[in-house]
Amino acid sequence: MKKEFPHEKLIALAVAALPMAAMADVTLYGTVEAALETGKGLKHTNNTKSTTRVDDTGSLIGFKGAEDLGNGLKAIWQIEQSLNVDGTTGAGTGNDSLNRWATRDSFIGLEGNFGKVRVGRLSTYPNSAMGQSDAAWIYGAGVNGLQYHQAQALDGRTNNAIAYDSPAFGGFSFGATYGFDEVRTTLPLTTTRSNAATWSLGGTYANAGFYGSAGYVSQADTDSTLTKSSNYWRVEGGYNANNILAALSYGQAKQYGGAVDALKYKEVALTLGYTMGALTPKFTYGKIFSATTAGVNMDATELNQFIVGVDYALSKRTVAYTSYGHAKHGVAVFADGGRSENTFAVGMQHKF
Repeated sequence: MKKEFPHEKLIALAVAALPMAAMADVTLYGTVEAALETGKGLKHTNNTKSTTRVDDTGSLIGFKGAEDLGNGLKAIWQIEQSLNVDGTTGAGTGNDSLNRWATRDSFIGLEGNFGKVRVGRLSTYPNSAMGQSDAAWIYGAGVNGLQYHQAQALDGRTNNAIAYDSPAFGGFSFGATYGFDEVRTTLPLTTTRSNAATWSLGGTYANAGFYGSAGYVSQADTDSTLTKSSNYWRVEGGYNANNILAALSYGQAKQYGGAVDALKYKEVALTLGYTMGALTPKFTYGKIFSATTAGVNMDATELNQFIVGVDYALSKRTVAYTSYGHAKHGVAVFADGGRSENTFAVGMQHKF
């Protein structure tokens, strides 16, 4: 029989005394994942020499909850934070250099028969409700995932945002997000004041495993005169049921980035996968066509990419995987004339 010390009794009594109703509506969740990677690429080595690293591939921790307010209405909230279990810190990582909290979708809002209304840091519609071609992969900073696509610069999260998500109507649902520009930059030597607000909207129809989605994102006043908008839109569709995944997407983007003329991108991606017991072999092909600016092709922006890999389900919550990605640019991107990047990874993911 285990001997219980006085301080252990006190802890047990304190836990038992907590209001169980208050504890019941708070959920702790997250993902811990990392991989051993080897390869060459712009994001890690910036040269054609191969390097080996341990890379966090998207770990996160979150807290969420809801309170029943009566008459079918609930208060909802979420705080979600990126992590880096490999110990990496700095800008662009989960533990970024700004020491921020709630780096992922974090909000408070209301939910009822009308749908959901939330305010906080929120995803655009393409980021929250789309992306089956890319969601099949677990990847970090290498090219064994479609994160490398430059055309998706606006496909992310928006600060100072308000969002509405509809309930499903016969398989159809839609959503919209608006992110306020709280800086409102004024051009030097002028009275021109920008309003670089970001907004997005989209809709999805799903039935018997088949689905189709469309999403649009726009950010105003992103050119040098603070008068023109950058935008990105994507359509995708396919089948995801009965152990089969087939996803096809096409997107276009117009990005100013503070310039006079916009860069215009076109992209396409195809993903196929099939689950056989614990094994799921997968394949993705992605392409960014040469961008154009003022009618001129920018060959340096062209990118062809393929990814192959296999997931092995160790349990319902734990997956081991291996993947290989290869990306070839339209022109040399390394000092020695190299055009290609590659990443080979062996990793594990656990969800709790």
